[in-house]
Amino acid sequence: MPSFMIIGNASASSYTLTVASSGSQSIDVTANTGVGISVDNINVATTCRYGYNFTINTSVSDNNLYLGGDSSNNTEGTYFSSTDGTSALNATTNKWGYYYNTSTVPTNTSVFSPVPTLSSPATVKTPLTTPASSDINDNFNIYYGVSSSPTMAKGTYKMIPDTNNSNNDGTIVYTATIANECLRYTVQFNPTSQFEGNTLSGTGTVSDQTLYEGVATALTANGFTAPSGYYFAGWNTAQDGSGIQYTNQQEVTDLASAGSTVTLYAMWTDCPPNTFCYNANVSNPNDVEGEMGNQTILDSDISAILWAPNYKRDNYGFASWNTNPSGTGTNYGPNQTLEFNAGAYSTGGVKLYAKWTASAGNMQNWTCPNDTNMPIGTVTALKDARDNNVYAIAKLADGKCWMIENLRLDDSVTLSSSNTHNPSLPITNTYSPRTTSYHLSSTINPYNTTWCVTYSSDCMDQSMLATNNTTLFINNTFSSYSASSDVYSYGNYYNWYSATAGYGKYDNNNGAGYHAPGDICPAGWHLPKGGGKSQESINEFWSLIVVGINNGVKPANYDDLSGPYYSGTTEAGPVSNALRAYPNNFVISGYVDSSLIGGRNSNGYYWTASGYNRSSAHGVYIERFKTVTPGTNYETKWYGRTIRCVAGT
Repeated sequence: MPSFMIIGNASASSYTLTVASSGSQSIDVTANTGVGISVDNINVATTCRYGYNFTINTSVSDNNLYLGGDSSNNTEGTYFSSTDGTSALNATTNKWGYYYNTSTVPTNTSVFSPVPTLSSPATVKTPLTTPASSDINDNFNIYYGVSSSPTMAKGTYKMIPDTNNSNNDGTIVYTATIANECLRYTVQFNPTSQFEGNTLSGTGTVSDQTLYEGVATALTANGFTAPSGYYFAGWNTAQDGSGIQYTNQQEVTDLASAGSTVTLYAMWTDCPPNTFCYNANVSNPNDVEGEMGNQTILDSDISAILWAPNYKRDNYGFASWNTNPSGTGTNYGPNQTLEFNAGAYSTGGVKLYAKWTASAGNMQNWTCPNDTNMPIGTVTALKDARDNNVYAIAKLADGKCWMIENLRLDDSVTLSSSNTHNPSLPITNTYSPRTTSYHLSSTINPYNTTWCVTYSSDCMDQSMLATNNTTLFINNTFSSYSASSDVYSYGNYYNWYSATAGYGKYDNNNGAGYHAPGDICPAGWHLPKGGGKSQESINEFWSLIVVGINNGVKPANYDDLSGPYYSGTTEAGPVSNALRAYPNNFVISGYVDSSLIGGRNSNGYYWTASGYNRSSAHGVYIERFKTVTPGTNYETKWYGRTIRCVAGT
């Protein structure tokens, strides 16, 4: 199969492929009438989707075929003159010719065009007025044949050398020339950019790069030398890093319009190679509590789950990680999975900045605005008046307003009907069942206190809460970070009795179909409802996960009740990562059982307000890579799980 690779450059270029005369232009005539056919399959790959000129001709001035070979005379393989029976080829019906079509095989009724000669080539394809990306890699057929007549002798007809030039062997010549209209643009590389208010400039030069419209091309490798103490962090279309970010040698398409020039600025960072460096992003370090280390990436890694923030800032909620301190870069959820090419960060790490949102008021009795006043995707922040914790709030794709941080309420707060969603009072104390207490009991930490682990009613009807959360479970190892008391990454852990503010008792009334009428969410907010798929009209997690992050469209298996799992893929990737991406921000926070916090960075568990049976209640399970069980699984009520609240009651 003849094949061309045409690489565009500043001027039009011709590429020639020759085919031996004993090859595809040999025509066998086996009947007195019909058509003798031979075919060449052509592939032309270009760098310009506006196409190319494609011509054919023979390398001789005489384009006649001649009958070759006569076994009776022991002259097989020789060529004969027109007096040996080939004069009939001069007739119209027997004319030797070609037929161009991408797929249709010619018949004896097809019209063959005369094969052009060396002095007069024929154009088969010309650039398209309306190009398509498929023209970059083009496949088509050229057929050669003779429409034979009864007077035509049977046998094999071939080209012969030009009698005037023995060097011309009768080959077919294909010539492909890239179109003059090919649209190109230029990428320039600039070594100077801003980093945290400072102007930094690398040294050296990187040549301009020419790219073609519609063609995916790898950017030129960085050749600048970084300023002392800094590392290359990729390219950006804006000098201050607020534009579109590209990694070193990233494959790109159509960075600019044809004929124009785009400048990419080298981004510099003090973050070492193969590292994600987390930054609290405050001008005064005293404005934030907590600290974080750096996340190491191996050269062989092709993905990484970002670490959740270990920061707390008074009067601000954490909205996302951002690639720019101004918040104008790319937003990432606190536990989102990033995918990249192996070795993508070998020349320099990436600094991720906390994006903060100032409190706009109290959560208590706040009403979620309509989509006009608060479009889907909008993020704000509100303060819980009970303990002054501030939470980032977002209008998510299901049209409801959700907390996008986990609840951090602890035992220092007195629950009342004025500040809590319809609490059931009194709430029993952890170690004195059925005695009056208006507080959640904070007597559990990962080190030395026993979590209740029996099926007894005394155990399950106790208010228990894990608040000491300063040990982060990362990459299957415990890494301690310095933080004052509360952890800010994952929130606190509550058993179901605590989560439902005393309604989640161990009795027959908590079976399937039961939805606790109150919980520890702020007044005006509630614990999301869950349950089986058959209850999707009231399963708020199901609506958010299956419909919301699927761009508001019900997937094909939405009404399939055969299983509780949803493991599909959305436009944002696997459903688990879509749930963890900004602005959903669900973290894989694990759970508490038997005095330990487990499963962090592996699984996420969230309570719903819905009971399953006497000893279990529905929750949401978020698996690290893909699967999500949206409010349809169930766990024992004593387990400590995290909480997200939804506006409305």
